Amino acid sequence: MKIIFLAALFAGLSGIASAQVPPPPMGSTTALSAPELVKLYRNSLIFVDAGGGAGSGFLAALGKGNYLFTNAHVAAGAKNAGFRTLEGEKLQTGAASVAVGHDIFLLQTNARGRPLEIMQHVDEHASIGDEIVVLGNAEGAGVINTITGKLVGLGPNLVEVDAPFQPGNSGSPIIHLQSGKVIGVATYLTVRKYDTATKEPIKDPVVRRFGYRLDSVKTWQPVSWPAFFAQADELKAIERLTEDLITFLEDLARDAKVTRDRHTNPAIKNRIDAWLTAKARRLSPADAQSVDQNFIAFLKVTSQADVTAARQRLTYDYFQRALAEQQKERAQIAEIFSQIIKEMRNAR
Repeated sequence: MKIIFLAALFAGLSGIASAQVPPPPMGSTTALSAPELVKLYRNSLIFVDAGGGAGSGFLAALGKGNYLFTNAHVAAGAKNAGFRTLEGEKLQTGAASVAVGHDIFLLQTNARGRPLEIMQHVDEHASIGDEIVVLGNAEGAGVINTITGKLVGLGPNLVEVDAPFQPGNSGSPIIHLQSGKVIGVATYLTVRKYDTATKEPIKDPVVRRFGYRLDSVKTWQPVSWPAFFAQADELKAIERLTEDLITFLEDLARDAKVTRDRHTNPAIKNRIDAWLTAKARRLSPADAQSVDQNFIAFLKVTSQADVTAARQRLTYDYFQRALAEQQKERAQIAEIFSQIIKEMRNAR
């Protein structure tokens, strides 16, 4: 599933500074407006700055402690990350854990903000159509945006909302406005550009937005940072090669010609260069077909080798599930290469 974010612009913090919001008691069901929530929890909304990328996080109570929550995919890209509050206070973080079956990450922290409350049994206390707000670092701009919408779907581990959250909102709390409690962590979008029945392009692509529920987390895996980042790097390399193999197929399908400069991934670059060099020579039809067939066979093997090897090394559930998605895409790519080889043989 390809994940992209839809740009949208919403009102930010205008007028919030002067708002007077009495802190409701924990567990209160008094409905607050989105600006009132920002005022009340301003020191619990966290900016994540990570080497050119950005994300969001928030302080919430879990069990007997208060923790910093964000997405696992934000943490995976957050080497040497900085965590700070809206007031600019830099946070120190300690031991970390990643949720099994969810894209959620938890860190111990010295944050002193008022923690958000996590809604338990979301499917019992929230309903489709309820108003929600996503609070976070939209587009990495360093301001808290209040992105409002409704709850449009409930699943065992996910909530679906129509609030158009943006780049930088990954890790933001999705807050149920009536209760003021967190029902999920803003995580990803899906964009459907083609009709599944006709395969024709859709004039207005269908965008859906999802967050992972915190109340459905059953198990947390303790994180060793060196191992976590090593596995993040390995998965990132796999995802990059998937994209590059797809780019190669698109290049090949367009006019049966390949633009050498478009393909620079070290895993395939040298073989592409050698293939194009061989094809530039005067070859007999049989030799030309053999060169093509050997090259496509190499790409087929390459499309499977790294994901197969990674199965033994990726130990965190989050990366294992991400690898499973990559395996699906790579299986489709390998099937395309197999079909090309078959067509070559039939053309003899």
